[in-house]
Amino acid sequence: MAILNAIWQIILQGFLFLRNYLFFPSDGETFSLLRIMSLVIAFSISGAIIVFMSQSAVLKHMGPKAKPLKACGVAAISGVILAVCSCSVLPMFASIRKKGAGIGPAIAFLFSGPAINILALTLTSTDLGLDIALARVIGAIILALIIGWTMFLIFHKKEEREMNTALFQVVDDAPKIKHWQRGLFFSTLFAILIFGVYRPLPTLIFIALLILQLVFFFEKEDIKRWGLETFGLAKKIFPLFLVGIFFAGILSALITPNMLTSYVGHNTYGSNLISSMTGSLMYFATLTEVPIVSTLIENGMHKGPAVALLLAGPSLSLPNMIIISKVIGIKRASTYIALVVLLSAVVGLIAGFMFYL
Repeated sequence: MAILNAIWQIILQGFLFLRNYLFFPSDGETFSLLRIMSLVIAFSISGAIIVFMSQSAVLKHMGPKAKPLKACGVAAISGVILAVCSCSVLPMFASIRKKGAGIGPAIAFLFSGPAINILALTLTSTDLGLDIALARVIGAIILALIIGWTMFLIFHKKEEREMNTALFQVVDDAPKIKHWQRGLFFSTLFAILIFGVYRPLPTLIFIALLILQLVFFFEKEDIKRWGLETFGLAKKIFPLFLVGIFFAGILSALITPNMLTSYVGHNTYGSNLISSMTGSLMYFATLTEVPIVSTLIENGMHKGPAVALLLAGPSLSLPNMIIISKVIGIKRASTYIALVVLLSAVVGLIAGFMFYL
């Protein structure tokens, strides 16, 4: 009976975690739709990428025929302006992949988006120190390049075999608008994402600007396609996302901070690997990884494993893994996950040694 009660309590923790994630994101007590609205913004941008972004431009900079190292570099630094978590970045990843981005740069974008956004780096520097912030940003950019390049080397031959499929056919049906109009449109969308619902006044200003652009730049059919693509992405991804969040809550109940710090109090590769593996299974909402890691450091976590957690944690999570497998297949997803976990541990180990030179 005690075992059944313990199992039930763990299941309840999963539902509680899901409830708090969606409707009580700040303190678990204050009802808010901020998280839901942030997800709506992320899905809307993803639908816009599919409809309004020029496929030829994506293929030129990040497609299978683009120079792989340059393409991975562009993708690796593109996450700097975003304020997304491992799950919010997924619709964008699926969108640029659907537009024809090669596996290497698409993966580099997927890793870098949650890892090196400006907000996360600013908070890391403020709360954890400049040394950890520098280790995080340098490590994230290097890892995005290495992981993207490695994925390209492993899977580019299959990409070439798929060149005749619909994925990489250049059927550019994006609206015929001027480059500055498209640039302004996407800049407005990303400004809404960056300010989000946390800064109501600038967000409302950008929404008003967006409405004006929709009226004067686009046809009704284009806007309708945007809505349909956004709904299609949400329908495919959101149910899997909810399942993943539920299981992340169960894992959070099973893995306590005290348990974690007892294994990561020293800077060994094993400690860094445990840290990166644990971070990859847990879910960190945008910016929440910083206070969590700060608490762990205060409880005895070494700075090396802390860096490993900051690299692997925001970039991977259980819901993230489920959806990545759906988008690029289990084999590619497993390779990506293994690279993130193993290489994050390596960077954490190196950073841990450098902190005490």
